[in-house]
Parts: sequence; C-alpha cells; structure tokens
Amino acid sequence: GSLSTNVVLIDKDNNVVSRRYLPTASKPINAIQRGLKEVYEEIGNEVIVKAVGTTGSGRYLTGDFIGADIIQNEITAQATAAIAYDSTVDTIFEIGGQDSKYISIENGVVVDFEMNKVCAAGTGSFLEEQAEKLDINIIKEFEDMALHSEQPVRLGSRCTVFMESDLNSHQQKGAEKENLVGGLAYSIVQNYIQKVVGDKPIGNKIFFQGGVTNNKSVVAAFEKIIGKPIIIPPHFDVTGAIGAAILARESMHNGDKTRFKGFDVGKTEFKLDRFTCKSCTNLCQIQRVRIDGEKKALYYGGRCEKYEIEERKGKGKDIPNLFEERTNLLMGDYQEKAEEKNGKTTIGIARALMLYYQQFPFWRTFFEELNFDIVISDESDHQLVKKSLELMVAETCLPVELIHGHVENLLKKEVDHIFIPFIVNIKAKKDNPTSNCNCPWIQSHPFMIRSAFTDEKIREKFLIPTLHLKYFGRVLNNELSKFMKEKFGISKSKTVQAIKKADLAQIAFEESVKNRGKEVLSNLPKDKKALVILGRPYNTNDPFLNLRLVEKLINQNTLPIPVDFLPLEEENIFDEYKMVYWPNSQKILAAARIIQKNSNLYGVFLGNFRCGPDSFVTHFVREEMNGKPYLHLEVDEHSADAGLITRCEAFLDSLEGYQKVKSNKVSAKQKHEEPEDKLEGRTLYLPYASDQIHMVAAAARSCDIKAEVLPEQTEIDLEIARKYTNGQECFPMICTTGSFLKKLMEPGFDADKASFFMPDHNGPCRFGEYNKLQKVIFSRLGYHDATILTPSNDDSYAELAQEKSGKFRFNAWKGFVAVDMLKKLSQEKRPYETIHGQTNKVYQKHLNELIKSVESGAKNVGEVLNRAGKDFSEIQLKNGRRKPVVAIVGEIFMRDNPFCSSNLVDRLEALGAETIMAPFGEWLQYSTYRYWRDSKWKGNLKGMFKAKIQEFGQHISANSLTKNVRELLVMKDEIEVKDMLERCEPYIHRDYDGDPPIALGSASALVESNISGVVHIMPFTCMPGTLICSVSNDFRKDHNNIPWENFAYDGQEDAAIDTRLQAFMHQVEEYCTTNKFYEVTHA
Repeated sequence: GSLSTNVVLIDKDNNVVSRRYLPTASKPINAIQRGLKEVYEEIGNEVIVKAVGTTGSGRYLTGDFIGADIIQNEITAQATAAIAYDSTVDTIFEIGGQDSKYISIENGVVVDFEMNKVCAAGTGSFLEEQAEKLDINIIKEFEDMALHSEQPVRLGSRCTVFMESDLNSHQQKGAEKENLVGGLAYSIVQNYIQKVVGDKPIGNKIFFQGGVTNNKSVVAAFEKIIGKPIIIPPHFDVTGAIGAAILARESMHNGDKTRFKGFDVGKTEFKLDRFTCKSCTNLCQIQRVRIDGEKKALYYGGRCEKYEIEERKGKGKDIPNLFEERTNLLMGDYQEKAEEKNGKTTIGIARALMLYYQQFPFWRTFFEELNFDIVISDESDHQLVKKSLELMVAETCLPVELIHGHVENLLKKEVDHIFIPFIVNIKAKKDNPTSNCNCPWIQSHPFMIRSAFTDEKIREKFLIPTLHLKYFGRVLNNELSKFMKEKFGISKSKTVQAIKKADLAQIAFEESVKNRGKEVLSNLPKDKKALVILGRPYNTNDPFLNLRLVEKLINQNTLPIPVDFLPLEEENIFDEYKMVYWPNSQKILAAARIIQKNSNLYGVFLGNFRCGPDSFVTHFVREEMNGKPYLHLEVDEHSADAGLITRCEAFLDSLEGYQKVKSNKVSAKQKHEEPEDKLEGRTLYLPYASDQIHMVAAAARSCDIKAEVLPEQTEIDLEIARKYTNGQECFPMICTTGSFLKKLMEPGFDADKASFFMPDHNGPCRFGEYNKLQKVIFSRLGYHDATILTPSNDDSYAELAQEKSGKFRFNAWKGFVAVDMLKKLSQEKRPYETIHGQTNKVYQKHLNELIKSVESGAKNVGEVLNRAGKDFSEIQLKNGRRKPVVAIVGEIFMRDNPFCSSNLVDRLEALGAETIMAPFGEWLQYSTYRYWRDSKWKGNLKGMFKAKIQEFGQHISANSLTKNVRELLVMKDEIEVKDMLERCEPYIHRDYDGDPPIALGSASALVESNISGVVHIMPFTCMPGTLICSVSNDFRKDHNNIPWENFAYDGQEDAAIDTRLQAFMHQVEEYCTTNKFYEVTHA
C-alpha cells in the first residue's frame, strides 16, 4: 500500500502464523524484501509456501517481483478476510493511507462498494500529517488526547487544504490541543460517511479494518456518529494481506505449483530506474525494475500494454472499441490539410468539449461550405495539461481547464482564427420543457479563455459569436449570419445555406451512431459484461482525459458502450426531472434508466472533480439505478492509473457477487405522488436568504396563504444538511436544505401540514436543481408527506398564489423596494453613528412595520418609508470625512445573509469601510427583462407584452416609493438593467443568464460613483462566481486598478478571511486617498 507494506503467512485454517506491518516509505520492493526476510528468519525453515497473493496499490509490481500466483484488488481481498472471520458480516469500513473503502456484503459475497474519489481528507495520511503539525505522536498520543477532548472543534468535511486551514483558525483562536485532536477524529469519520458511504446502506455487523483502526478515538467517533457498534477483527491492520493469501490458496488446484520465487527473493539485488516512453503523445513515465539473474526486466507506469508482461497482454482482442468507432463516425473523411497554405482562411477548432466531441460534423460542414479550411488541435496529452494549468485564470473542471492548452496548441499551428463560440443552448425536441442550456462553464469558457490570453493580437483571432441553437432557424440564422457578415463579409443567404447543410451532416452522424448502437445492443455477448460509460462525450471519448478507461475495461474482458449508442429518445426523463436543463445530464439520466431496466447492462459513471452538474446528477443517477450497482469514477489532473484499475477490477468482482444474490428481476422505482394543491391545509415555510424574504411571506399572507420565514441559518443547519449531501453541492443548497430538515426534525412536527418554498429556475446555474434534490432527500428520510412549492420565473411565480398571483407579485415587489431602501439607509448611516446599535434599532423597527404593511395589502408602504426616513435622519452621526465605500456584488442568497456571508458587511465596517450592496429588486427587474427576451426568441407576443407591462409597473411603483427617502441618500440613483447589460459586454455577453452580467455591470457603474473597492462574494465552487473571478483582472485593469476581492465562502470559518480582508482594506484606503475621495464629507 501507499503508507504500509504488510506481509502475512497463514495456514490452511486461516490462522496467522507470522506477520509484518512495515512502512512502505516510497520503496515498495525494499519493504517487501524486508518483510520476507523477517518472516523467513522467524519461521521460514518450518513451512512450505503453497501459494502467494498480492494486493494493494502496488500489487502488480510486488506480485511480479516475488512471483505471485494471484494478484487481486484491495476490495475483494479485504472482504475475503472479513468473511473468512465471520460469514455474517454485512458492512466493512476500511481506511488506509491514501484510500478509504466501503464494502457492502450479502450472504457472504460483495454486492457493492465505494472508494474515496480525489479527496484524501478521510484517510490515514491526512491524520498523520495533522498529528505531525500539532507535534503529537499518531500512534498513542493522538487517541489519548482525542478521547479526553471535552469540546471537539468542528472541522466539517471539506478537502484537506481547507480542513488544515480550519484547524489553524481554531488553533489561533486558542482551542485546546485535545479539542483540536478530537475534532480531527470526528472530521475523518464525517468525511468518510459523507464522501465514501454517502447514502449506501450501513448494516448491523460492521467491521472496521485498515491501519487507522488502530486509533481508538476514530473508532469511538464512528460509533458516536452512526449509533452502531463497530467490530474490530483480529489482525485488522493486515486484513488485505490475509485476504490475498486466502484467495491465493483458493486459486490453486490439485497439482498446481506455486510461482513463488522463494524467500531468497528478499535478498535479490535489483536496479530501479525511469524513462519516458515516446511511442505516443502520452509520454508515460515508465519505471523499470532489473532483477539480478532474470533476463527480462519488469515495467510499470504505462497507459497501454506495450510494457506489460506477456500473460497480461492481448486480453479483449475480440472486443470492438466502440469509442474509436464513434470517433471515426464523428470525423468522417476529415483529414487535416498539409501545413502549406492553400490560400484559404483557416479556422481552428479545439479537440475538446462539446464543440468537437458532439458537434464537429456540423461546424466542419458549415465552415467548409463557406470555403474555410478546418484545423483541429492535437490530441490531449501531458504537455497540453501542463500548459493548461499555466494558462487558466480560475479553477474549473478538468475538461474546461484542458481547452486552454488546446487553444494554445492551435495558436502554435498559426491558424487564422480560433472558433470558440458562446453556445447558450442546443437543439431540443418539442417535448423538452427546459431551456436546454449548457452548463455555466461550457457556456462561458470562451470568456475565460479570452481573459487567459492577454495579448490583444491573440484575442483578435478568437471568434466568439453568441448562439442559441435551441431556437434553430430564425434566431440562429440571424445570429450566425450577422456574425459572418461582420467578420468575413459573407452574405446571409450563403450562411443560411451552410447552416442547412451543416444540420444535415450533424443529423447523419447522430443517426449513424444510433444505428450502430442498435446493432450492438441486439447482439450483446453472453460471456462478457456490457458496461455503458455514463458521462459527457468530451470525458468518455478523450482517452487521455479518462486515463484510457475504455482500453482498460476491454482488457478486463468487458464491452464498454458509449451513452449515445443507447435509445435515449425512448425515455422521458422530464416526468421527474422537468428542470434538468443541461443536455448531457439529460442523456446520462435517460441512460441510467435504460441500464436499470436491462439486466444485461451495467453502468460506469465517469465524472470530474469540481463538476457542478454532477454534484446533483450523481444523486439522481443513484435514484434511477434503484439499488443496481454501478461504478462511479471521478478524474482530475492528478488522477493515477493504479486507482482507476483497482476500482474497475473491484467493480467487476462485485458484479459477480451481485448476480449470485440478486434475482434477474429488476425492482421498479417507487414513486410518491404529490398532491395537486401543494398548499391546501399547509403552512408555507420559506428559507431565510435576506430580510426581503419576509416580504415574500408577508405578500403570501396577503393572499390568504399561511407563510413563515425560517430562522437565519446557523452551524446546526449546515451540520444537518451535510449528513445528507455529498459536500459538492452549492452552499446555498446546503443552507436551505439544513433549514428545511431542521424544521422537519422538530419534535411533534407534522410533515403533512408543511410545504417548503424553493423556486424553479431555467438555468444555467445549479439553482434550478435544488428543489428536486431536496425532494429526493425528503424521500430518503421518509418525509413523503411534506411538499415543496416550486414556482417558476417562466410564469412570474403564478403557482404560488394561483388566481391571486398578480396581487402577490405587486405586494411583494413594493416590499422589496422598501426593504432595499431601508438597507441602503442603514449602510450609509451605521458606519458613522455615535450611539452603537441605533441604526439597527431604527432599521428593525421599520422592517417590522413593512412586514405588517405588506401583509395587509401593501397600501401604506410609502407612509412607512416616510416615517423611516425621518427616524434615520435623526440618528446622531459623527462629523467628518466619508469613509472609503466598498461595493458588495455577487450571489444573491449570500451577499445580504449575515451567517452565509461570514458577516461580511460587519467585518468591512469594523475595518473602516462604508458598504453599498446591489438591491434585491435588481434581480426581479433582471428577471422581467429575461422574460421579455425569451418571449421574443420564442415568438411569444403575449409574453413580450406581459413583460413590458410588468416592467412598467415595477418602474412606476419603485419611483413612487423611493421618492420618500431619496433625498436622505448619498448614493441616490439605482442602476438600470439596460445599463448593467451594456457595461458587462467587455467581459461576458449579456445573454449569459445569472449573476455575472449584473455583478460586473453594476460594479462598473458603481466605480463611477467614487467607490474605492469591490468585494465579489460567491459560494465556494460556484460556477457563475468562478466566471466572475476569471475576468476580474480584466475588470480591474479597465477600471483604474480598483481593489477587487473574490470572496468564496462555504460556512467554514478560516483565519485567512480576516487576513485577506485586512489586506484588501489596506488597498482600499490607498485607492481612496490617491483618488482624493476623502475630500467628500459625510455629515
């Protein structure tokens, strides 16, 4: 293994005769030799070795070195040892140095398993590193301190880097070492339960195995958290080796002789070196082991079988590589032209993402019809990854990171232009109710790339038209025609004709894929497992990116099948997933349904670390599979072949067990019907996001709906939610889920009298998936009677108040405008108040009055604002210069939510700032604009008219209300949506739906009102927020280098937050002084 090397000798009854637990110390062969030598010295003369097995991450290297009879994956080995000790065991927890494993067993066979993905925070190496930093001994001192901890600190279940930061933060705040260590014990368990076990079943006879089992504090933490006893089997730290030995013995038949080279191999001299294989662009780093007395060297580290030993070569030769076939269909007769110029303009297309792996026939045909030459980038390889990591300006998923290297590769090929369009959405069938939009990073990667290449001459090469393929025909024709006319002077008639031919080529490709799929599915081999690779084509079809997964599976004698070979069109996923608007996610879910129903198909779900859609889709796939085992793999730029092979081998072994204990009849997924009226006889509970939510509840009550705002989130809400989520979902999703569950879990609470408010959204960000996942979580916990109300912006939230929806919207809108004014007054007054807390008292008093006013029909909102203005004007203020003003922009749930923003406003004020925040109402005005724009694309004149009426009403009522306090404000003017959308254009197109256009546009406008800094707040891993981060350097340069801070937060306190804000405020003070903003007096 990675940290330890275990050598075990057992007899025919599985008794351990001799054992060694040794540090690997990055030298596995030396550790094996030492172990063999010590075992031989202890007992070697008294035994005859009948069989040898190896397991662990270094199993092939060590197996070949010593002459193993069987080389087995760790899952099977660990389970074999546990079952041999107690055949009734049903669950195994195993935590090793770098891997954590969960194994589910039924009737003595493995039926399911899971391993940690990229994150190592739930492994032994993490504990060892932290113990070393705390200067304590991991072997005994750690557990003693942890078991004496009275108040273990909360470290959550984040990845290693952030947990270390949290630990430092608690340490700096004076937490006792015992409580730090106790927190670490809990954290490794929480990480394991949430990220490895997830929602898989934990049985009643649980074995805990692996080196970490030696730590009694971790055992105690497991028992505390899961509420069940943990059994520690004998020799728990070497169970993998015991299992390998048992399997080796069972593999030997009458007369078989062992291949073991003898104990003398422990003394054999060997030489170890490395070289780079240059047979292909992978440039694999090959390890070579030359053993004295043996003619052939051993080789490891290759991604193909070139250096494999003979007996492991050539497996699966009769199995077609359907992914290569798909690529051939995709490419057609395309051949890259010779490097000599032929007079034609060259268009570069990156061999990456959807543009190539799904739409290449369309774009190739389109450009060739218009007399351009197409040049595609080279295949992905190590150098492309390295270059991508150097170029990228924000961390995304690996496929989006990788396109940076592909673009740079095209620049080296000296193409005239590089085509990286902003594709908002793609073609959809008429029965598709969604926007069918691409995910935020697929949409916006052209803007990230533009930001990454700062040379204007390079930027001029980029072709970035905005395209709406969903509105194929009139809208797309106009968009492409206008772009091609402006850029190349090509007439509209020629462009439209090229679009038609391109569409025919694309349809032909897709039909050829379906037809080949029909052939394959009607002739599935009976002696091989058929594995559908669930994933996005730019993952599943890029051999380098997926670590040559397809070849590895073929070598395991299985038939890997691409997703689009399946009859996906036969599945209507919108009966349950009406707002899964990402096209590739729709395909993954449709494929999962097909796999679940077909006893001859199994699934391998290939995803990426940091994939936003997958943080939700993984939950939905599990629901669709309904207990049928599938393998979930996650890759990033650090993934290694060894871990991938282990998981594949273990999965195939587990399928053998699954087929033994499960009947061929696949159980149907249970559905729980929701009542048509989700509010009848119920109270509507709204999650707190800001004080404006009180206006939603009050407006609902004005329409005779019982409605309550749940309390502001706390750490308890997060702790509850994180038990039932995977940690990769958006922070607002976790916060609101925690609020809902905390309410449902109240003693005596009646779920069938409750409905929870979580709006729908039409993309591209993950917000629209919240309510579906929350329904899934409710169902898993047995809260089938609770409903979730999901009104949509598409119909102006009519579902909430039905026939009174107009009244509801108008009352809520007036409340929003009024609370925005109260907020603005508070932020302008509070930094200068002479009596601490006076501003907040005035604010709270009039907020309560507004709630009552809106609840009663919102007729006297103006009067409330008038009285508020008088009270605010009477607050005693310090005279003097105005403090530097910091604008807060970003995610709407977080920016005005004290707990979920880490009290950002208070922190900035304490550091000497006055703050200004974009009003909540701007989002509603932006939504109205989008309603008008979408109606225009759809040709919906009624929708366009309705949107304009709504816009007019919002404008008139807002002006009427704000005049009551406008003269009291220093910053009087609100920013119009039209102005915001014009100002965002240098960084991102206005048709990107979500925070980025309004955050960048409003920040740009505010810079002109003499602000001295901008804080952009976002949930940790927020996809739209990442886009803003990626273009923020360009924004700063264009706006006099104004200080800008990207502040990502996920509820975990961190000492670095204070440090960063202090450094930011230092820049703000300097900027304010340099620009002489101090000359303005506040009072």
